Amino acid sequence: MAWEVAFVVFLISLTVLVFLTIPVVMRLKDTLKKVNHTLDVLNKDLPEIMDNIADISDTLTGVTEKIESTVNDVAQLEQLVSKEIKQPLQNIANSIGLFLQLANRLFERKKSK
Repeated sequence: MAWEVAFVVFLISLTVLVFLTIPVVMRLKDTLKKVNHTLDVLNKDLPEIMDNIADISDTLTGVTEKIESTVNDVAQLEQLVSKEIKQPLQNIANSIGLFLQLANRLFERKKSK
């Protein structure tokens, strides 16, 4: 008799467990459908997205190369301008400095006389 009662309790427990897991399984089924749909959309759109990324990467590479070329040109121009202008300006500044020193000496001599 005890076995029969235990078996009945077991069957009732199993029945309750099955009834409680049915909504979970149904939700899991719906979730899997949504995941499957999302994966289908991604698989459909992914090649186009990858092509766009490749195009953007190529464009950025081209822009970067142009910028590097321009920076090199600007650096060369700066060196040329520095070389062509700096030395003559320094010569002019030195000449003006010498002229001012001479003028100071002349004025000091005139003042001291």
